[in-house]
Amino acid sequence: MKSGGPEEYQTVRRRRSALLQDRSKSTRRKLVRVAMQLWTERGFETGLEDTTVDEIVRAAGVTRGTFYFHFAHKEEVLLEVGWSTAEALNADARRWVAAGQPGLAVLDQLLKALAERTESVPRLGVQKTLAAFSAHGVYPRGERNAVSDAFGLALRAAQDGCEISARVDVDELAEVMESVTIDAVKRWAAGDGRDLLPVLRCRAYVVVNGVLPASS
Repeated sequence: MKSGGPEEYQTVRRRRSALLQDRSKSTRRKLVRVAMQLWTERGFETGLEDTTVDEIVRAAGVTRGTFYFHFAHKEEVLLEVGWSTAEALNADARRWVAAGQPGLAVLDQLLKALAERTESVPRLGVQKTLAAFSAHGVYPRGERNAVSDAFGLALRAAQDGCEISARVDVDELAEVMESVTIDAVKRWAAGDGRDLLPVLRCRAYVVVNGVLPASS
């Protein structure tokens, strides 16, 4: 049988690499899901500390080596929760902007998505996730901050659509938006009795209201 040439070989290698990456991502997501489920069931007050890596891998059906291939320690699972949320928001923003939605409408959808994702996790779990980020002081995998980038995509679309002033620095405005948003999430996690989405919308309104076009 005639063997394939170099191009076919490279194609097979790329397909295999993509398959392995997909499997790796799937395993990583499963470990996160199982760990969060165990911690939620046991209560985040002591669940994170009391749950062992052996219990996590047994529930996930993988080996300890697999866990430590993905995570150096249990707290990195919390970082992954935050990273996944930020990356999902960024992907949502790109999709909505590409679909031609007005920038401020995209911004509101991002706030809604953030509120829904945040409130799906116990408040103490959100606190511990934020604390993990504060302790490590890093953005997702050494990249730019995906939350700020997501807001930037929405605000840039708003600027292009003349919804906000053309003179404003969008990157700086996105950082301000991220700051007030994360502060609202921290307050919610600490026991703020209000629903998160109305607070996020109120803060976003205050920020955006200062950069509306002069004719507004």
